Amino acid sequence: MIRSHSVALLLMLGSVLYAQSQVDLYTQAMKAEEAGNVTESVSLFEQALAAGGEYSDEIREILAQYYEALGLAEDGSGSFSFRLQSDVGYYGLRYTEFGAKKDSAGNSDGDITENGGDIFASLNLYLDYTRGNWSHSLGITFVSDWFYDNKDMPALDTNDWNIAPGLEYSLVGRNILLDVGVDFNISSDKVFRPAGYAWIEYDIYKYETLRVGVAALGYYRKDGPATASLMGSLHRTAETGFNFSVYVGAKYEADYMLNILDYVEQVQQGGYQGGGSVIPDDNPWARCVADHGDSVCANQYNGVLQTYIEEYWAEQGDIWNSQNPWTNPQDTTAVLPTYWTRWVGPSVRANVSYLFKTNIALEVSLNMFYALVVDGASSEYEKMQKFSGSWGFKFSWKPWWFSLYAGIEQTFLDYNLPEELSNYFTERNLLTSIKAGVKVEF
Repeated sequence: MIRSHSVALLLMLGSVLYAQSQVDLYTQAMKAEEAGNVTESVSLFEQALAAGGEYSDEIREILAQYYEALGLAEDGSGSFSFRLQSDVGYYGLRYTEFGAKKDSAGNSDGDITENGGDIFASLNLYLDYTRGNWSHSLGITFVSDWFYDNKDMPALDTNDWNIAPGLEYSLVGRNILLDVGVDFNISSDKVFRPAGYAWIEYDIYKYETLRVGVAALGYYRKDGPATASLMGSLHRTAETGFNFSVYVGAKYEADYMLNILDYVEQVQQGGYQGGGSVIPDDNPWARCVADHGDSVCANQYNGVLQTYIEEYWAEQGDIWNSQNPWTNPQDTTAVLPTYWTRWVGPSVRANVSYLFKTNIALEVSLNMFYALVVDGASSEYEKMQKFSGSWGFKFSWKPWWFSLYAGIEQTFLDYNLPEELSNYFTERNLLTSIKAGVKVEF
């Protein structure tokens, strides 16, 4: 399930890191003014002032004129507004595990490639309150995914569907942004997975269209992963032309990892989850490897090995219960040995875009994380290194209150493994997604 976690996390970060800038809000306010909507125009001007930027002085003058005309004090008494956002689209998925199949010597003997699709939709309702230089926003969010073509994707292992209602609160000031939220993930496997996140960014220095600051991020999901980052930030924000956001810093990541060495050792010694009744020639691990290979079976996220374990112990339980009818039925529940593995390393996140006057935008994004294990299940696991991240390109056009977009994104994961683990982990995982959709905002 880690891959779907990663995709969800990247989508969440994108909405946080690239929130509406002062230029965006200023432009929307001008359009509302041209349309004669005074209430919406004032609210958007106040939000633009709270966001901070090069047009703050001009916006203050505009608001002062509005306050005078409306008979309000310059600091205002605060204003409320509502926003409705919706996003509907499609992801075409192609997942590849390089070096997924190993021969008896542990050498790569082939790759695994799978194809599928995801139809996704989101609906978000926000209540905004603006007063002075501060803007508060409280949102109710709902995200859903339907992986309609995933029957032949055992390695990627997506659920048939996933829904995630949530709550979000954000605070925007002249130099600060705070965003916190919780999601309640429910999927077709009938497992409830709550998650929470917090993002804070503070601008230390501003010059014309440039902003320099610091940012911190925290994310936790009940069954993993958990992440924390501390970064420096640099932004350029302009009404048209080039814009960019860059974050550089350190990142901590933790997630459950199958302790495959411990499992295989117990199997080879003659027993696991059954007091020695498993023999090397016939056990869940041997059955799984014979059908799928070491690396697929060693991946606890795809559920393949777990299926063989459950089937095997159901068989053993039936045999035991038939031979010993006078005893209580045998518990055949099997739990894989996992460990909360911790990684630390440098992280870079960047987004560069070009906005044309026709409201057409081109955007390139990059995210990289190089990490070492600082706490693993054994000394062998603590020799592991990984290089993970993503890159993407997106085209969008916003003719009015809706925008159309299309793009491509690749998420990658490369391992540098010690010899004892090389048989059980893939050399590289690559998830390519081609996406297209429409966003609506009122």
